[in-house]
Amino acid sequence: MIKCIFFDFDGTLIDSNEIKRQTFYDLTKDIDGASAILDRILNLPNLGDRSDIFNALKNELQLKRGVQIDALQLTSLYTKKCEYRISCAPEIDGAYNALKDLKKKSIKVFISSATPQKELNALIDLIGWKDYIDLALGSPNSKVEHVKKIQTENNYCLSEIIYIGDSEIDRNTSIILGCHFIGIGKDNSRFNERPKILLNNLNNIIAELELFKIL
Repeated sequence: MIKCIFFDFDGTLIDSNEIKRQTFYDLTKDIDGASAILDRILNLPNLGDRSDIFNALKNELQLKRGVQIDALQLTSLYTKKCEYRISCAPEIDGAYNALKDLKKKSIKVFISSATPQKELNALIDLIGWKDYIDLALGSPNSKVEHVKKIQTENNYCLSEIIYIGDSEIDRNTSIILGCHFIGIGKDNSRFNERPKILLNNLNNIIAELELFKIL
């Protein structure tokens, strides 16, 4: 019996992947050479968080072009701009109803994201989902650490946990831990291997879980 579900945030509950990606370019558009370096950094398999990305950009710009940037200031500007943009972004189809339906079923709902903890909590408040989420977990802790924390505190078996996400990082989290995984996406382009269960939205999530005999 499933007792809890972890949702990735960007691209899984909120259609915000492109917003977050584009904001890096918007903030650095006047810095010579930044766009080309970002093209490479943003395609790395393990990006880290926004601070890691701006620090990587800072180091490469200084090394290759002798250009100095303030990574801390850019990270702060990024957070402010993204917070507003994401709070206005559309949800992934069915996300809000899925959270409500899971609440009615008394299934614990957790968010597991690479977004910094403070900013993640602020976004959930702005979107108005606080009452439907038991706990939101962000960086600096990893997604594996998020699940282990909740599993240990609640004495869950891995068979009682589902991780739902839209990327290979999310799928690998479930593989490392050994819990169930459900992919979200219109195709499997964000995964190295197609997940066994891949949904293109969160509509009728309860029925989908019953169909695949997970719930």
